[in-house]
Parts: sequence; structure tokens; C-alpha cells
Amino acid sequence: MGEAATPMKAEVASDPKNNLRDSTVSWLSEIPENAWLFEQLTDFIHQTNALYWKWKITKAEPMQYTSYGPGQYYTWHADQRRNPYPDDSRWPGMLRKISMSIHLSDGSDYEGGDFMIEDPHTAPDLPEKRLKMLTNARPRGTAIIFPSHLYHRVNEITAGQRRSLVSWFLGPPFV
Repeated sequence: MGEAATPMKAEVASDPKNNLRDSTVSWLSEIPENAWLFEQLTDFIHQTNALYWKWKITKAEPMQYTSYGPGQYYTWHADQRRNPYPDDSRWPGMLRKISMSIHLSDGSDYEGGDFMIEDPHTAPDLPEKRLKMLTNARPRGTAIIFPSHLYHRVNEITAGQRRSLVSWFLGPPFV
């Protein structure tokens, strides 16, 4: 599905020199052949949201198929924008609230490329303990679901190919 889509070099709008990220992405179209996947993952997100956060989620952005090869990475970043999407966008007034990354590669298919995330429940005076490497998130099919405002990254790949399916779920700004 992701391999069949048109791949392109990933870009970050706020990073014109492209230092934040080096990967290849393609977008899964919301076409009838993909509807089952969109529906299943959206249901999963709504169940997770009901269990942990209970945020108002009304939309989802298209899914992004991401591939990292040797030397590629994504530095520390948060998926949530500082402000809601502008009125002239596809999602006016909406904010990314929940991010999801599904591991498509087997953990033995590559080296490096670990997913790291900031743990907001650790004391601010212990910065070395705030960063968590999710080494148990390498098996194929593992879904990492987290609030979009949390900082996270993918370490540099040293060998092989790391593939994932990423999506963001939107709602009105927090009040």
C-alpha cells in the first residue's frame, strides 16, 4: 500500500534547510481500497482516547508511509502545531491531539532507528530520566499512540530499512 504510493523526500515546513528530518514519505489516499484501514485505525484511536484522555477528536489527517534507510533520522520534534490550522487550510481551526506510529518493519530488519519520547511524568530536574527509548516498540505491528504535544524522535538508522505508518488525529483546541 505505502510502497505503491509516490515516494518523496520528507520536508518540515518550519525547517527550510531540512536539518530536522531525513526520510522518504508517501501519503495514503482516502480511496475505497484503503477505507478499511482508515476505519480500523480510527476506531482504535477512539477507543484509546476514551480510555486515556477523553479529548474531542473529530478528524484525521491522511496517513503517511515513512521509510528510513542508513543515515536517515528524525530529530526531536512535537507533532502539534503551536496554533490551530488556519482558516484556509483543509482542517480549519483544528489541532493535532493524538499521534500514532505503527511499526511496519520487523525489528531485525534494521539497526539504530529507535523511537524515543519525552516522559512528562518525570521530574523536570531529572532531564536525563525524561527521555525514554522505546526498545520494546520494535516488533512489526506495534502501535505507539501518544499526545501530539510530546517531543519524540527516531534515532539515525545505521543499517537496513525502517518503515512505519503515521497518522494524526485532530480536534478543536483545548480549552
